[in-house]
Amino acid sequence: MFQKVFIPATVFLLSILMACVAEAQSFEWHPLRASGNAIERHENALVRAGDYFILIGGRGMKRNDIYNTQTKEWSQGAMPPFEIHHIQAVELDGLVYVMGALSGGWPHETPLSHILIYDPVLDLWALGPEIPADRRRGAAGVVVYDRRIYMVCGIIDGHNSGWVNWLDEFDPVTGQWRVLPNAPRSRDHLHAAVINDKLYVAGGRRSGYQSQGFQATVKETDVFDFRTGEWATLPSPDGDIPTERAGTAAAVHQGNILIIGGESGSQQASHDEVEMLDVSSGTWSLLNRSLEGRHGTQAIYFDEMVVVGAGSGNRGGGPELNSFEILAEDANPQIPASSLVKAEITVSSDKVTFSSDQQGETKRLILTSGNGNQASLVTYIQLDKPEYFSIQIPKKTPLILAPGEQVPIEITWDKEGSGYPEANLLIKSLGRTAPLNVVINIED
Repeated sequence: MFQKVFIPATVFLLSILMACVAEAQSFEWHPLRASGNAIERHENALVRAGDYFILIGGRGMKRNDIYNTQTKEWSQGAMPPFEIHHIQAVELDGLVYVMGALSGGWPHETPLSHILIYDPVLDLWALGPEIPADRRRGAAGVVVYDRRIYMVCGIIDGHNSGWVNWLDEFDPVTGQWRVLPNAPRSRDHLHAAVINDKLYVAGGRRSGYQSQGFQATVKETDVFDFRTGEWATLPSPDGDIPTERAGTAAAVHQGNILIIGGESGSQQASHDEVEMLDVSSGTWSLLNRSLEGRHGTQAIYFDEMVVVGAGSGNRGGGPELNSFEILAEDANPQIPASSLVKAEITVSSDKVTFSSDQQGETKRLILTSGNGNQASLVTYIQLDKPEYFSIQIPKKTPLILAPGEQVPIEITWDKEGSGYPEANLLIKSLGRTAPLNVVINIED
């Protein structure tokens, strides 16, 4: 007869955790193969859009560096409109969004007043919607969930004061900004990640707290549940990040959260620790260390692979790095193609005609973003005879149209002029040399 064996719950959970660690350890860090080099930089973003890894910003004015994942070549891209650093950039529908960043010099760097949008197909920057004045901060965590962009925590006054625990939602399609419940604690110099309908916030510090520089790190791990709209803190000590540090990168790998690199008061060199939070057990473990310690950069993750690069080799400002590495099972992994196709902005008609007895009536046009998989950015919609006609659009410009989206434009003949007036409605999209022109006239 078989004898029943009872395994304590703690042993069972430990065995599961060890199995997860063993599986994760089959992935190794390898140098990212490339022709050419990126510019050395730190406090930068690193984001994937289509077939490109895009290195953005950092201290000082620096052009984008663009890595083609199919040719494995580096090239230079557009210069941002001004200095941007302390960033976690995100991609949505092929456009790259920069918010929660800082500009200017240490220690009183200032937050961005507007969202910046980069189009990797056109290699052009655009000024996006304004960030509410009372929600501006930098060195924040920024993520995408359910086609909306979320910004968590950050600092208002550079490296001096004003660390916050705020959480905000921005919907690029509607242009709406929404304030959500505050996190349990404030922190800055962090990156965040989303998995299983939850936002994870780990690492970071309160820069300038009690005149501290690198020492005021935060150990607790905070989790926001998008389904319930509530925050929770993982129980200590198991839920606390083992190596307290800030300036970290965050990634999702094999269903768990990775916190990569960083800087702290415990050592001069940047950290090479890669620690994994098992989201099912709420416990941390140490994975294979990165090839090089770095802080002040972002991680890209896809298909169970993770890419990091650039950043600073020591805490503080240098040396700036331009090395890159990838966490993968193979030393030369194949990165799947994911080409972006620029959508075309069209309007349902190039002419709107009112009859002479239709003063006060409204006609409708449909603006469409079609024939592509990348979102479109309409920089302005302008009427040259506002004294006679008016237009209504459901959202403000700059207008972001998701692939395939249609937006109505309502035109009203408000006031009769001397004779019958004729007007032009101009619709300008990013990268288009001349705007679309809709002629508005009145006929007997």
